[in-house]
Amino acid sequence: MYQDNQDEDDKLKNDIEKFRNLLDEEVEGNHRSEYMSKCKEMSEDIKKEIQIRIKKGDENQIMKLMKYYSQQNKRFQEMEYNNVDEDTSLLHDNHQLEVQLFQDNVTQRKQRLQNVHKSMETVKNIYEKIQEVATQQVDQMFTIEENYVYAENKTEKASQELIKGLQSLKTKIGYRIVIICILIVIFGLMFIK
Repeated sequence: MYQDNQDEDDKLKNDIEKFRNLLDEEVEGNHRSEYMSKCKEMSEDIKKEIQIRIKKGDENQIMKLMKYYSQQNKRFQEMEYNNVDEDTSLLHDNHQLEVQLFQDNVTQRKQRLQNVHKSMETVKNIYEKIQEVATQQVDQMFTIEENYVYAENKTEKASQELIKGLQSLKTKIGYRIVIICILIVIFGLMFIK
């Protein structure tokens, strides 16, 4: 991203340099109007490039290039003014151009600031939702732990009841075996007599 901006800065600077060099040329006679329209076209192209860069949000990097362009454009408009004596609004046009570029710059900054505020609100809302979900998760963990302890206690009681039941069953079986043995002995004694 930075390299792209740097490449665009270099291209824009080169275009402004070409514009300056074109303005340094001395053209007289019949070729003067063709030369002036070429200068005007170049000036408009550079203006469009600057506006595109401002819309991208590169106003801090582009300020020097804007000033440099403004100086060269002022030279061009003075040339136009000298070429066409009756047109006295050229300097005014240059000032309007400067004002327009700086207004575009301010508008872009305001829009980005508004976007930052919106993003901050979104982040705040997301943070609050995360906090709410985290609180619910902690509450659920405590509930699960309580349920686990309760189930563990119930399992322990059931285990104790099972052990008591097995012991009781063993005792009952033992008594029955003893009773059966006694009965066998009694029947055995009765048959022997």
